[in-house]
Amino acid sequence: MLPDADLLYAALAARDPAFEGRAFACVRTTGIFCRLTCPARTAKRGNVSFRASVADCLAEGFRPCRRCFPAGRPD
Repeated sequence: MLPDADLLYAALAARDPAFEGRAFACVRTTGIFCRLTCPARTAKRGNVSFRASVADCLAEGFRPCRRCFPAGRPD
């Protein structure tokens, strides 16, 4: 069960390490998903949804961010 979306968005905007791995941010406009601690610019709230796992993000067609590597670093 995910925490409230507004709480997760606040954690994303603050890059709060306490939320690392608890959820992933999916950005509709870019088709990318990120860790909540990603150093990339924070997307507008209306464009962000949250998923509980990498598998959920991938199943919905989002691709991993190339800055924070939420699915693990490529070899």
